[in-house]
Amino acid sequence: MQQFKVISDSLNIRSAPIVDDTNHLAVLPKSHILSKIENSDDDKWWKVTTIFKGKTLEGFVAHKFLSPVTIFANKTIIDIGGIPIRQADGESVFFYEAGMSINADGAPNAYHPADTGIDFLENAGHSGNWWALAVDKKGNPFIQGSSDPYPGYYISTTALFDSGFVNQDPRRYVDSTKIPYIVLPGNDDFRKVTGVKLGDFAVAYNINNEKLAFAIHADIGPKNQIGEGSIALSQALGNNPLVRSRVRKGIPKDIVYVIFPGSGNGQPRKTSEIEAETKRLFEIWGGVERIKSL
Repeated sequence: MQQFKVISDSLNIRSAPIVDDTNHLAVLPKSHILSKIENSDDDKWWKVTTIFKGKTLEGFVAHKFLSPVTIFANKTIIDIGGIPIRQADGESVFFYEAGMSINADGAPNAYHPADTGIDFLENAGHSGNWWALAVDKKGNPFIQGSSDPYPGYYISTTALFDSGFVNQDPRRYVDSTKIPYIVLPGNDDFRKVTGVKLGDFAVAYNINNEKLAFAIHADIGPKNQIGEGSIALSQALGNNPLVRSRVRKGIPKDIVYVIFPGSGNGQPRKTSEIEAETKRLFEIWGGVERIKSL
């Protein structure tokens, strides 16, 4: 889809190609980016789609207030560990290029008291400070019982969780082996400037093999590190991080991440939902062709 930007101080988007108090959908700010779908029967109007406050929005605008976008002016909005976080003028979507370290958190077989899980126990914390395990009121980790997926293993947590399950239920958390998810830094400045929240959607693109994957923001990492994903996300990008059944192999570089702030509902989602929601956002944003132009 061809993309345009708003050149007036603001622009109304409407549900029908006519000015009427009942069909007003939103006010788009100056420089806001949108994509043309088709001409209207009325030559003054175009049917368009855009990402507005993290959601897809479709309607009609007066096209005389639009100008074609041929070059996106990108700026660095914050730097995380030497990696610039970039954003185009008129957009809330942000992106960055990094490697991918692997996060096994949320997988029911991630950690074991004897350190025989798919991830090393030191990555879950230590006695008195288990940051990746579900613990009781005394700080002692819960151990899965006979009715759980991996009896004898600890219960690994993620920052995004399903409140419909209790703390000691593995189903409460986002399984790294099944759900493609990204980890973003626990940095107040980063979250303030980007507006991203847990449950928002993202795209990851491997420059080397051109594999594309859709993901959800499900965990929080160190405040000065960025470029981390789940086992399922890494595999979708063509990298199997498991060596001798343990997480050992990340992706050193050349992964482009595109994040859509405000796109989620703060809840874990099924893989099919993540793909459907994110694919629509990604296509409106410009898709793989736009990633290649960055």
